[in-house]
Amino acid sequence: MSMFKSLNIKYIVPLAVILYALPLIPQQPYVTHLMIMTLMWAYLATAWNILGGFSGQLSLGHAAFFGIGAYASYFLTVWYGIPPIVSLIVSGMFASLISIGIGYPCFRYGLRGVYFTLATIAFAEILKDVFIYLRDITGGSLGIWLPVTHEGIVNLYFISKESYYYVITSLWLLLMIILSLAGRFKDYLIAIREDEDVAASIGINITRYKLMALLISSYFTGVGGSFYIYYFRYINPYTAFGLDTSLQMVLISVFGGMYSLWGSFIGSLVLTPIGEYLRITLGGTYVGSHLIIYGVLLIIIIRFMPRGVFGIAEIIRSKYLIRGG
Repeated sequence: MSMFKSLNIKYIVPLAVILYALPLIPQQPYVTHLMIMTLMWAYLATAWNILGGFSGQLSLGHAAFFGIGAYASYFLTVWYGIPPIVSLIVSGMFASLISIGIGYPCFRYGLRGVYFTLATIAFAEILKDVFIYLRDITGGSLGIWLPVTHEGIVNLYFISKESYYYVITSLWLLLMIILSLAGRFKDYLIAIREDEDVAASIGINITRYKLMALLISSYFTGVGGSFYIYYFRYINPYTAFGLDTSLQMVLISVFGGMYSLWGSFIGSLVLTPIGEYLRITLGGTYVGSHLIIYGVLLIIIIRFMPRGVFGIAEIIRSKYLIRGG
């Protein structure tokens, strides 16, 4: 059975029950924070996977859309007084609009492989420099703080971390449900990933579907950036548009299995706690060392585990079922 068909709503429902019940177990605030970060990166990696995994377009500049979503939420909330719960949804639209600037010329003129990857990196770096330069508007390299407001779901401001946990869990589950129901669209993306020329020969509009994948992926990534700023109440260009933000999405997806929706969750479940530990233990002494570790891990995984942890599990399960049959 294809790993794409293995995802079904019946598996999401019991997982949702477990995830929603976890905060009911007494635990330290940091543990709750770690759970929030795990679900947030699972969500972001799943959003990246729409473009990078299903359609095979390796983007290392997805932080561009993460950052646009974060800053758009700030401006919508602080400048225009739009409720954060609305900004959370609208911010993704700004990220999608910005993505057209890189996606359309690349896909329209057939930019593929490493050239598309380099274009996405350059796009994110340009945005980072622009937001640093516009310091009067964006706060420059020092970043911006989101003002504290009244507690509640409308303002997306909570005293307890458990409430933030429920928000990001709901966002991730919603994204999983949407993608699990996107049957034919997902099949078209897979066909493009496997062989663009063959896909075009059977009538699939390559440019259209790759651009649609980018628009959808950037939208959900922008929403993730919006959640980030409402959770941390702070953002700066280095975090918003940094290469390490993009790399973490890619690494989590590739490690877990970028050809599967479940892969991002598995990857985040393993790598996010490890990343938090490395940042705490090495961050103060060896600044940026976690990026070196991320890079080495990415090379090893692509070389020896191209289908990730979920892919290995699928192979083992298939062999077991064949032997059992």
